[in-house]
Amino acid sequence: MEIANLVTSPFGIGEKLILELLNRGESVYTIFPSPKDVPMFFLGKINLKYGFLRFDREVNLEKVLPQRVKNIYHLHEVYSGAFTKIFKSNPGATLQLLDWARRNSVSRFIYLSSGEVYGHGKNLDEKCAYNPRSFYATTKFEAEILFRYYYKSLEINTVRIFFPFGKNMNQGYISNLHQSIKSDDNIETEYSVISPTFINDTIEPLIKLREIKGNQIFNICGNPIKVEVLIDEVKKICGKSPKKVSVGKTELTGNCSKAREILGYSETSLNEALKSSFGT
Repeated sequence: MEIANLVTSPFGIGEKLILELLNRGESVYTIFPSPKDVPMFFLGKINLKYGFLRFDREVNLEKVLPQRVKNIYHLHEVYSGAFTKIFKSNPGATLQLLDWARRNSVSRFIYLSSGEVYGHGKNLDEKCAYNPRSFYATTKFEAEILFRYYYKSLEINTVRIFFPFGKNMNQGYISNLHQSIKSDDNIETEYSVISPTFINDTIEPLIKLREIKGNQIFNICGNPIKVEVLIDEVKKICGKSPKKVSVGKTELTGNCSKAREILGYSETSLNEALKSSFGT
């Protein structure tokens, strides 16, 4: 039996994508680190199957994944922690999955990269140069470089998402800001202006990507906002404040005109998105 969609992370964007695909009557296979991580509302879902593995360890994908898959949404990543764990989870896991996809005649491979691969700049489009400034961003860049060796056998499209946030998204730049505010911790950031992206707005474009000829790159991002203003907005919602805020001078904002035109990307207002994500 062929599974229509393999989604490599059932958390954050992955959770919302899975639920939308199931709502459309499509079959989905996803991966959890362990049985205890499976949420109750996933149990008994028709057309949903799942297995268990840790991408930061040596794994045998043949033993875990279904024999045939049409589309892969490779959303799994690790944002912070030990460098070895980030490397194994990002380019390391991506390489294993690319090899598996080629061996198993997967039709489409959709990869969730990061706007952080650009490093810094304003209104950056997909033709701008790589300049990753963190270890995480470097591993996303490295994963993208791997694709050139698989283009002949796989249809690969890449989405570079800028600073994603949303309900139950527990890692990433804005999630870390939110946690620091809730915990009354200090905030020290190199960024002064960013383009935050509400994950709910990414689902339709990700589904639309299956219709797009491979080997393309799309930026997905929200409107630019000063980090100080973003912190103030989250503070209002949480009713808490960090002890100290230190903001740098780096600007990193994207141009998503291509995603708007081809994928139909549109944005929820930032205030509404923040309330939906961090409100009680």
